[in-house]
Amino acid sequence: MQATVAFLHTHVLVVVLFLILFTSKTALLLLNKRETLAKVRSNTKILDIIFGTLIVITGGYLLVNYQGIPTWLIIKIILVLAAIPLGIVGIKRENKALAIVSLLLFFYVYGVAETKSLTMQQPGPIQNATTKVAASPETDAAETGDMGFSKSEGAQQEIIASLGDAQLANGKAIYTQLCVTCHGTDGAKGLGGAANLQVSNLSLNNRVNVIENGRGLMPAFSSQLTDEEVQALAAYTMTLK
Repeated sequence: MQATVAFLHTHVLVVVLFLILFTSKTALLLLNKRETLAKVRSNTKILDIIFGTLIVITGGYLLVNYQGIPTWLIIKIILVLAAIPLGIVGIKRENKALAIVSLLLFFYVYGVAETKSLTMQQPGPIQNATTKVAASPETDAAETGDMGFSKSEGAQQEIIASLGDAQLANGKAIYTQLCVTCHGTDGAKGLGGAANLQVSNLSLNNRVNVIENGRGLMPAFSSQLTDEEVQALAAYTMTLK
């Protein structure tokens, strides 16, 4: 988990720095500052290589550790592979059109990565369903739970209350150790696409499944936690609503 978070932080940082550098070069090109652009290109050749290498290494690691590759991620990879050569050719040949297209693609890909959506829209809270909906560990955390566990908020609170203070305290301790980095103390941090636990209507059963089996960049914790600890952690996440 710590390695994945470290790679994620590094990947995001390098991508942001790369975007800043590429945006600066594109701006110089658009402003017809060709001599300055040539100097910047010459002085940042090694930096470009470092950024490119780090993006490939960290991105590859995150991709290998992703639990089930969604459509948006596949599209993102395709667009990145298209934007890179366009950007190189655009800046090298001082082709403004290619540079602009590449820059727009890079920013779109960044938006897709941040929102985990091709429309770059964060999913809002979904109200408890009036009909029962089947779900799996791959279901987005903002969806309602599976058929056997789709419950009203009152029923879910009864489940939490039945666990007792000691078990919830244990769940909070586990959450602080394993989950705060990505989900945040209040459950709404959303690092690396982590679900917003404040708006999630996912059932207790599906939370258990996600904790045990992992999803996206979130690793599986079935080998680290006992069944009781998983139940306590799942129940604690429901108190963040």
